[in-house]
Amino acid sequence: MPKVAKRADGLVERCRIINGKKRHFYGRTLKEVQAKIDAAVVEASIRKEKGEPFGDVAEAFWRVKEPSIRYGSRRGYRHKVEVAKDWFGQQGMREISSTDINRQLTHMAAQGYAYKSIAGQKSVLSLIWQYWCAEMHGDTNPCTLLKLPQGLPQKKRRAPTDQEVADVKAHPDGFGLCPAIMMYAGLRLGEVMALQKKDLADGEIKVCKQVVWHNNHPEIEDLKTDNAYRTVPILKPLQDALGTRLDDLADDAFLFGGARPMTKSRYQNAWLQYCAAIGRVHDSGKRYKTGKTSKTGEVLYKTVMEPDFTAHQLRHEFASTLVQCGISPQVAKELMGHADILTTQRWYAEAKTSAVDEAADILNNYFANQ
Repeated sequence: MPKVAKRADGLVERCRIINGKKRHFYGRTLKEVQAKIDAAVVEASIRKEKGEPFGDVAEAFWRVKEPSIRYGSRRGYRHKVEVAKDWFGQQGMREISSTDINRQLTHMAAQGYAYKSIAGQKSVLSLIWQYWCAEMHGDTNPCTLLKLPQGLPQKKRRAPTDQEVADVKAHPDGFGLCPAIMMYAGLRLGEVMALQKKDLADGEIKVCKQVVWHNNHPEIEDLKTDNAYRTVPILKPLQDALGTRLDDLADDAFLFGGARPMTKSRYQNAWLQYCAAIGRVHDSGKRYKTGKTSKTGEVLYKTVMEPDFTAHQLRHEFASTLVQCGISPQVAKELMGHADILTTQRWYAEAKTSAVDEAADILNNYFANQ
């Protein structure tokens, strides 16, 4: 038997290339080292056959993906990655079939998850397999031909009622300027919160940035897509609501907040107070302790009120008005700042109740004259 060279620490060292990677093995005897090499070869063979563990691939994917995701979307993405890891753990990537994935998505549907949630989960799974194929020499993506479960519920965004719209139109004063901008210009909430006086000029609003709340703190960020950068006309009702309110503002001042944009809590309180002032709040059913007690010693609770509608529903109202006025879908897409015209058609192209009633009158008159 040839003499075995030992290191200064007395251990035997051998190098082997396994699956294209050079690995070092150590032991007190050559037999011990060879046993480790044999075990590593077997493990590598099994790993190659089954593929890398899903959990390891998912974590590697997340480390690469996270820096490119906007702050507001990270939490949702991370949750979907964690859900996928819970499903498949350390199973090999090649062990997981489209049937396995479909079983999990179907279970989500049975739990009452809506179409958007399940489609988002499938999308993240597919991205993980794409990463495996591109970066780790994977060779399959079971999500490619996978169809979502049938009959999934899809939540539609409710437009504000005609009376809610009338109340907003009648109260553009004070913080009412915020809902007025949403309703007459169709901006997103983050875009409204980022507006500075200099962004409103020559009868137009230049939409070029947004506020993203990092927990409660406002941060100015770029818009999500190129299509979101746009110029929106200041329509007559909005011009009337503005009046002379901007005259005393510095060019860099924010319309809502002053020197700095509003914090999230400040905005939420302002919106609640505005809705309360126009009689558009309701009992949420939630209560919190006031820290006080009644004369009989009972703990006193305060009712938590909620707004009847959100600012985003007024953006919906603007889009519905575009449709009612016969504005082409392509122009509506530009004014709304959508990246895909299907978004405009799918979520916003709804006829208002008054338009449906008008259509009924027209049809009744037509058939009455036949």
